Amino acid sequence: MADAFPYYAGFSFEWARGKISEHHLSSDAVVLDPWNGSGTTTLAANSLGLRSIGIDRNPVANAVARLRCSGNPDTPPILTPNSSGAHEGSEPLESWFNPQTSKRFREWAQTFSVASDSSAGTVALFRVVRATTKSFEGSNPTWVKRAKSEAERIDIGRSEIDELIVREQRFLTERLGSVSRTTAPSGILTADSAHLPLADQSVDLVLTSPPYLTRIDYAIAYARELAVLGIDIFAEKDLRYALMGTTLTRTQQPGLSLGSVATELLEKVARHDSKASSGYYLKQVQQYMRDLSSGMDEVSRVAKSTAEMHLVVQDSYYKDIPVPLAQMCIEEAERRSWRFVKSKPYAVRRLLTSLNRSAQAYKKGEVSETVITFRRTQ
Repeated sequence: MADAFPYYAGFSFEWARGKISEHHLSSDAVVLDPWNGSGTTTLAANSLGLRSIGIDRNPVANAVARLRCSGNPDTPPILTPNSSGAHEGSEPLESWFNPQTSKRFREWAQTFSVASDSSAGTVALFRVVRATTKSFEGSNPTWVKRAKSEAERIDIGRSEIDELIVREQRFLTERLGSVSRTTAPSGILTADSAHLPLADQSVDLVLTSPPYLTRIDYAIAYARELAVLGIDIFAEKDLRYALMGTTLTRTQQPGLSLGSVATELLEKVARHDSKASSGYYLKQVQQYMRDLSSGMDEVSRVAKSTAEMHLVVQDSYYKDIPVPLAQMCIEEAERRSWRFVKSKPYAVRRLLTSLNRSAQAYKKGEVSETVITFRRTQ
């Protein structure tokens, strides 16, 4: 089911299922992923009959996660699009499609929005929009261009759009059967990891992979899918500002307290002789660490005194400066009453950041992806 939609996952379903199984949790236990993405953790927990909660700020990720945990896709797969569908204000899909094509896509989006279970239809629409806009993708897979003129906008006939969407619904319906599911509830919530809508000491196990410090703008990467949901992230930047790891910097807040490893990294970035290192880039790293710190605070608040936590993180580089994210996470967790149990690093050979040609001017060593295990201290 991982091929339902190309949303980056820090680990596989099989690995997550095996890791959760190791804990022999009771049937009333709760598994949490505060950076749930496309829902690998929640799907793995569900398949084991365990309650789970997945939190993500990106509504595109949540639509995919809901589909993966759903046992009942849109039925029947062939729906009649709402011919009165319209988007209030400017139509964000017109960044890539002409008005007639955008209108038909919007009619389908309106149809799915009122369906009893819209996840399969919505993701089918994501897939069609992404497939038909390949020409706007460049060498950087996390960035998407927009049409610069009316001539560049894509024109697709109504019947062809309908056929594509019906075909993708059928594909997803078939793929839903590839993973067994249980009746265990899976809560997929659109929320911020810094403000988890959960009670204190309510979670038994945390399994997650927080966004890495690699300056990937996930809102831009999924601009087309957000447009399907009626969100124009080029005009409305609230979501871009809110996502952890964003390339946009918010107003800096005082009172950031970090451990020695993170503090040393900030000092190195501030002293780097490259342009804007002591300005914009320093602010961006500070902002990331503030988001990570806030997320750690919240995870620690909602975790039971007997809880365990697995983090999957990847080190990286700022220019030629190593970013030891695994060590920073260990230190920040220990500062919040988590006891480090073990870590297991894996070599990473291909990075998304390696596609940035200007970054290749700086000498870098190998980086690792690390699985880190913690237990709460009594």
